[in-house]
Amino acid sequence: MKTKLITTLALMLLLLLVAGGEARAQAQAGKPKIGIVDVLAFRDAIGELKAKYDKLQAEFAPRDREIQAMQTKLASQEKVLKENTNLTPQQAAKLTDEFEAGKKEYTRTVEDFQVQVRKREDDETGPIKEKLGKFLEQYCTKHGITYVFDGRALQETGIVIYASPAANITEDFVKEYNKAYPAPAGAASAK
Repeated sequence: MKTKLITTLALMLLLLLVAGGEARAQAQAGKPKIGIVDVLAFRDAIGELKAKYDKLQAEFAPRDREIQAMQTKLASQEKVLKENTNLTPQQAAKLTDEFEAGKKEYTRTVEDFQVQVRKREDDETGPIKEKLGKFLEQYCTKHGITYVFDGRALQETGIVIYASPAANITEDFVKEYNKAYPAPAGAASAK
């Protein structure tokens, strides 16, 4: 979840920086035009990104299952510790020690996994996100858009009270991007 938020914020910042240069030039020429995109939709709607995320999901699925198994084991141990009053003090101490060691191992494993996932995600999707930023700049120039905002971020923060559905350029942008940069063969059937 943190990875998605960080990725979204990074892409949003990139989008704002790209749109900012165009905004200055176009604002001088007349009334600014605003576009809203759903950046999180790019993950599934942009063919290239979807292919990369599907690849990453397949790559990390075994490790994710391992972490889930660790979590299940810890929950089971915790339940035994809480519910079983028939344990001798030595048994309870041993089980407590095992549980605490398991929690530490679980925490380290999850942290290492998150770092590894973020690095691989950056490696795999970084070039596409750069290309998306450049394409968005071209798209905005072509359509006379001076500012682009992430609709979900606006919604979550409550900064914008109303936005016309006509301002949402996500679908059209995705369609044009996918036309210009089709997903690799076989990516559509992946997953």
